[in-house]
Amino acid sequence: MNIHKTALAALIAASFALVDKARAAPPPQVNAQILRQDVALDIAANGSYSKTVDRVVQPLTQQGVEEVAQVKIAYPANFATVKILDAYTETAAGKRIEVVPSAIFTQSTPSALTAPFLSQGTVKNLIFPAVTPGDTLHLKYVEHFSKPYLPGVYAVSEVLAPQLPVQSTAISVTAPKTMPLYFHARGPWHEQQSGRGDTRTVSASTAWPRVDFPPANTAAITQYAPMAVIGTAATWEDIGRAYDHLAAPALAVTPAIRAQAAKIAQGAGGEVAVARIYHWLQQHMQPVDTAYTEAGYAPVSAQSTLARGIGNSNAGSVLLCALLRAQGIAAVPALISTSARYVPYPGADPFAFEHMLAYVPAYHLFLDPSARYAGIDALPLTDAGKPVLIAGPRPQFTRTPGPDTARVQYREVQNLVLHRDGVIDGVSHITAAGWQAIDERAGLLGDRSGRRLDHFMQTGFYMSGKVGSMRVAAVENRRDLDKPLELTLRWQDSDAAIPGPQMALVLPTPGTISGELLFFVSQATRAYPSVLTPGTFEEQVHLRLPAGMRPEQLPAEIFGRTPFGSYSVTYHYAGGVLDVDKRLTLTRFVVDPQQYPALHRMALDAVGNARRAILLRGAG
Repeated sequence: MNIHKTALAALIAASFALVDKARAAPPPQVNAQILRQDVALDIAANGSYSKTVDRVVQPLTQQGVEEVAQVKIAYPANFATVKILDAYTETAAGKRIEVVPSAIFTQSTPSALTAPFLSQGTVKNLIFPAVTPGDTLHLKYVEHFSKPYLPGVYAVSEVLAPQLPVQSTAISVTAPKTMPLYFHARGPWHEQQSGRGDTRTVSASTAWPRVDFPPANTAAITQYAPMAVIGTAATWEDIGRAYDHLAAPALAVTPAIRAQAAKIAQGAGGEVAVARIYHWLQQHMQPVDTAYTEAGYAPVSAQSTLARGIGNSNAGSVLLCALLRAQGIAAVPALISTSARYVPYPGADPFAFEHMLAYVPAYHLFLDPSARYAGIDALPLTDAGKPVLIAGPRPQFTRTPGPDTARVQYREVQNLVLHRDGVIDGVSHITAAGWQAIDERAGLLGDRSGRRLDHFMQTGFYMSGKVGSMRVAAVENRRDLDKPLELTLRWQDSDAAIPGPQMALVLPTPGTISGELLFFVSQATRAYPSVLTPGTFEEQVHLRLPAGMRPEQLPAEIFGRTPFGSYSVTYHYAGGVLDVDKRLTLTRFVVDPQQYPALHRMALDAVGNARRAILLRGAG
């Protein structure tokens, strides 16, 4: 029984009540709206630039006041400054209340405090005074940058969130006429171009007054919402070349890097050496989270990261590449976003990425230096199937591999016994591979072992609504990350059924399959793309019934096939044993709105089946 996903069984039991609530509930509250927002980039001939933001926001509820009355502007203090030009509250009666200097202050970002040598990230905070719903908040500020984040690359972009009404918005870039500018958009944007003297300006404007609230497990808004990009990069490969130029010094293979790589590889070459170096890095470098908008894209040197043993994904990918290169294995950094976005921006934008991988072309391997529990054969789900920009001398914009659906990501086999007193006990054997093994090692095992692990499992067992006991009997391949993880659980449910000459039993299915589809039960249709977790999941239950008892009638079997996957359930009874076989295969990350009704029907089948009761009768 897979109970480490806390209270999953309780969620499934309540899922159909949620359907009725969702149908009866009023639409979510709109807390604030943007009345006007202009973002203008001005690029100077010497390569410096400024970004001016002019914004008017109106909170509509008290929750909206709490959301917008304090503004945080994050920037890299090592090459940027922020100046507030105008800031005030305008009441509904037209009174202007200025933001006083004491309400404007700066502080370091959490990542800068955690690892100051990695980031000079700074936040300028601004608190508007005397704000009530219906007031308008006016803010104008300028950020001055002494250089671009990537050499020669400038860009500004905007995406319109469906749940935030925008009455008017515009972006623009002004640059020397010798500098190319490119405009790309998705949705109803109006482009304009103008020139003055030695400069030219490209601008785009639109509005988004309507409001919609995408439900859970919807793709990131950058996948589908109206968006515009204006920048100097013609292609994504231009951005890859710029990053390669910036990162080249940090990738230097020093004598210390070479010695450490040889020590880790222990004479091995090829893919074995890749695995050894990668797994050594996972255990010896502490990852920290640093936003590149606050820190810049320039990585610290591989030599420095090796000495310190701490770094963000940028530093980790550079160190991993340097160690592999020291062993004669070509490797380059790759830029990626971990958001639920599976299509690229409409135009090349360096700020489309916030995470780094290492790419080993000889074996077509993408490796995440921040993923402590990943093997070399699978990426964490947040990295899989995503647009990725491979840097290096021959940059390439491509996609990371998705999960191998021919391989079972999760299988749970339960061998159980139902006793006449209504108690069920037995053994569950779990096998997890690919991204599911990464999740199990990180979320379930982590640093837990022995009594701590048993206590964690027992707590989850209680919170899932069960009465009885749960313990971990065995763990195999816990630290061998390139092999499937195997768990054996022994458990007893003391309140499975009411004893008597007949029993109504809800089968103790693991709940993993229904949990994968639970979010798609409450809406019959959707206007936005939904996100799945591709893979193959299997659940098998072998339940020995008390002597003389048998199912009165087996439930109908299910065989459902769709363009994005399949779901099946079969039942068999013989020799006093009831067998239930469930299999879910999901082959896509994204399901379009047109195909969503089929996903909804599949979710209803899976969640409903998890609550399926079987009536057992005694002989005679």
